[in-house]
Amino acid sequence: MPRILGVDVANYQPESLAAYYSTGAKYVIIKLTEGLGYLNPKSRGQIKSAHAHHMYVHAYHFATFSHSVSQAKAEAKHFVARAETLNINENRYLWLDWEPGDGNSVVSGTKNQNTKAIIAFMTVIKQAGYKTGLYASSSILRSYVDTAEVIKQFGTCLWVASYPTAGATNKPNFNYFPSMDGVAIWQFTDNWQGLNVDGDVALIDLEKSHADETSVNKVAVKTQPKPAEKIPKIVYAPILYNNPRYMINLRDGNGHATDKYIQTNTRWRVVTTKTIKGQKYYCLGTDKQWVPAKFLQVVK
Repeated sequence: MPRILGVDVANYQPESLAAYYSTGAKYVIIKLTEGLGYLNPKSRGQIKSAHAHHMYVHAYHFATFSHSVSQAKAEAKHFVARAETLNINENRYLWLDWEPGDGNSVVSGTKNQNTKAIIAFMTVIKQAGYKTGLYASSSILRSYVDTAEVIKQFGTCLWVASYPTAGATNKPNFNYFPSMDGVAIWQFTDNWQGLNVDGDVALIDLEKSHADETSVNKVAVKTQPKPAEKIPKIVYAPILYNNPRYMINLRDGNGHATDKYIQTNTRWRVVTTKTIKGQKYYCLGTDKQWVPAKFLQVVK
């Protein structure tokens, strides 16, 4: 199984993720929201830094809904809206952080009530097109959540916090792995490499696309080849999210974000097009200016 190291960050960590990348982190899970009002003020900078270092970006939301189904759905919609605003790729995970603190009185509900609210939250995320999972300590998950039901509906999706030792930790010691069904990520320390950041090890391929998942065990059928796609000459980058100052992040030929951007409300000549990880991209002007087609409108 994969054992891929990563970190999770919030407002307590810096915007630059260079130190985590240089010590081996391949992905990051960034706190975007909490409850219905809080937005991590560093999240945009942390995302930009992660992309600059070719780290995969996932995100999490700190819950305050306890066992309220209606509140859970409202918080999930708030989370999704923020993820979309920050252009979190739909092949990434949006995690639910469900633990005591900041008004989230976890133990006030029964295990059944808690689980229903958690599933309601995760269902909203899934219906929005993202992958989703549940974070909590191993003790909280065992005592207050029907994890079997969560796994039944969402697969291997648990992000479990369990620290075998205190202090700075460089790598996970699997002799102390929290033995539970459905563990996707183990958060094995809150001070990885002495950098005061949570250390995580993924046990599944977090970056596997939806297309990869749905293609498993499908029977191959013969289809007629599609005619070559006509490449447009000019495309328009419209104003996004009602923000005239919003800029679109350019990608390299592998779909990785670069440190270059284009303004919205502009027109561009198209050089060519191709599909990267299931998404259509247009090459604008040079062979390095790739932009997801979903952000552009064909003019001619």
